[in-house]
Amino acid sequence: MNNMAHHTSIMVYPRTLAGALSVPMSKSLLHRGLIMSMLSGNLALTALDQDSMSQDIHATYEALAQLMKSGSQSEPIHIFCNESGSTLRFLIPLAAVLGIPVVFEGAGRLPYRPLAEYEKIFENTDVSLTFPEDNRYLPMTLNGKLKAGVFRVPGHVSSQYISGLMMALSVAGADSEIILTSRLESEPYVEMTREVMHEFGAVSHKIDGGYRICSSPIGRTSIYHAEPDFSQAAFWLVANYLGASIEVKDLPIKSSQGDSEIIHLIKALEEYAGVDDIMVLDGDMDYFNVDASQIPDIIPVFSLACAASACRTKIFNAGRLRIKECDRLEATFEMLRALGVDVELDGDSLLITGKDGSDGEPVFRSCEVDSRSDHRMVMAAAIAAIRADGPVTISDYQAIEKSYPTFFRDYQRVGGQYDELDVGK
Repeated sequence: MNNMAHHTSIMVYPRTLAGALSVPMSKSLLHRGLIMSMLSGNLALTALDQDSMSQDIHATYEALAQLMKSGSQSEPIHIFCNESGSTLRFLIPLAAVLGIPVVFEGAGRLPYRPLAEYEKIFENTDVSLTFPEDNRYLPMTLNGKLKAGVFRVPGHVSSQYISGLMMALSVAGADSEIILTSRLESEPYVEMTREVMHEFGAVSHKIDGGYRICSSPIGRTSIYHAEPDFSQAAFWLVANYLGASIEVKDLPIKSSQGDSEIIHLIKALEEYAGVDDIMVLDGDMDYFNVDASQIPDIIPVFSLACAASACRTKIFNAGRLRIKECDRLEATFEMLRALGVDVELDGDSLLITGKDGSDGEPVFRSCEVDSRSDHRMVMAAAIAAIRADGPVTISDYQAIEKSYPTFFRDYQRVGGQYDELDVGK
């Protein structure tokens, strides 16, 4: 992707995509695998593909390498998390349990993403979090050492608080408990964390109202290989729904990745639209309902499948999309509107009136999409282009480096066509 470094926009043309490709290893699994490898004393225990390594994984790898080298120094080390919320939220409790003072820094929207829950979690402990101003934005300095204990954590804010705390507490020297104070959203990600911990010998149990993390030796004798990333595979699976013929290699039949739900969603949408297409004539028709609370990352691209279906779709519980790399709910709404989709934004819900895309005719209109420098918005807009009536121009497309740096190379490999634009030169 180095040849793309100096461009800012990309024009993607309607083309029929076909072929086979491999998506990068799961970013969610790699974050967790690297942390457990570090706790085992050897970062090399998790396999990495340098060619497709995302900015987020690079940030986690470099941060863990710094923590391993820091020793018992009293001066804080500076850890740059770039734009990776996972890196930041996972490493805060890790540094606390290890007793390593750290100044956490970030880029993009990361400094403004919420961290207040960690302040509450660390109340009545020896850990302090300080900010240069009262705004609670990065940079943030962590001092002190976190001991094993009982921690009360909300489940509805972000599962990353729970996952980060779980992994860190596995080396706290005694058993700990995490008690949930509200309904757990994104539970598949917590279960994923427990599975990866188990791969490295860490023991955890579900208990009434939460989890027990046991003190146990951490390590493994073989290399940990993360499975392909369903969050990235979702783009190609939706492309298939829109008429492409792409084989995504080595996708597991069963997966702990929450975004593997994309397979079931597409099948359910196919069945619903196929049975209920006559209801397009009915002003009081029902909705195909999609609960976004467990699968926020695949909503932008899945909304395209909904727009190309002869039914109405209601995507609800989508509030967490607002605190991603951008207000991703608003960005998805604006993308759909630009593409000519009949869509409404109602609070934290999207209401989409789709059109029958089964005849192969264009579903979307040629337009410009403001990606808001969000990697998932860039890739979703590129997938929309394959069924547009003309090219789709996408701003800030280098944002794909965050999660899927080889996306456009893969896009071209399966027949996609695009031009990089020197905007502003």
